Amino acid sequence: MNIRAFFKKIAERARCRRLGLEFPLFCKVHGVRKGDAQGALAQSRAGDELQIVHVPVENYPYNVYVYNIELNRVLGYLDNGLAETLVRAFGRGFCRDARIEEITGGPPEYKYFGCNLRILDTMAMMAPYFDN
Repeated sequence: MNIRAFFKKIAERARCRRLGLEFPLFCKVHGVRKGDAQGALAQSRAGDELQIVHVPVENYPYNVYVYNIELNRVLGYLDNGLAETLVRAFGRGFCRDARIEEITGGPPEYKYFGCNLRILDTMAMMAPYFDN
């Protein structure tokens, strides 16, 4: 680790402490009824690797997507309050690792699938997918 990355990590940890973030964070995915999320959730399993990625969109500057690495699909997004806190802690355009804690709901008892996840304070899960 170079010296710049070292100090960046220290600053991130200080901001997390100040904002009250303790990792791992447990939360649920929002927006699971939209688009192709239901199909992606039906194919997902507990333990799947995810990426939590800040991608601002019009009228939603703190939009944070939940992306399933193995399926190469977006499952939904994070609650706006949590998303804003994460952007303040890690900066615009951040990316963090996460895992599916459990898939909830689903047919036949429930109309929709849902997803609970565990957000980690790492960025290593996508590393094997990048060429060196």
